[in-house]
Amino acid sequence: MSNSVPSVSSAEIAVASGLLGAGIGYLAAPRKYNLEDLLTQKPDVFQKAVPKNLLVSESERNAYDMISFSRASLLDAVKSNSGDAKLAELLKSKENIEAYKIIKDLIPKTRATTAAIVGVLSGIAVLIIRYLTSPNN
Repeated sequence: MSNSVPSVSSAEIAVASGLLGAGIGYLAAPRKYNLEDLLTQKPDVFQKAVPKNLLVSESERNAYDMISFSRASLLDAVKSNSGDAKLAELLKSKENIEAYKIIKDLIPKTRATTAAIVGVLSGIAVLIIRYLTSPNN
């Protein structure tokens, strides 16, 4: 019988590290906002989620204005203690749903992008470390 130790190639370690990094990147990244999130988040978060400089077409600007108007009306409703009812009404509104469909394509796909970047960087980092610490070097 042989007492051999299973070996793992550098490529296998890099792939495993890349997958682990992608999972961590996916979990750590902010998610894409849904309509309720856009309506209820703080103004600075909303402006970061949907940057105005990305609005090129008239329909995109109109959709942004519609969401902004709905956000303002929701804020007024919250002040008069009818925020929950107003939010439910805004979420069912055809205009808001259509506006969100236009706007959602402008919201950065942060989870997928972050997962891919962290995964690739993890894999490359492991390969570099493995190469630098190999006894053949």
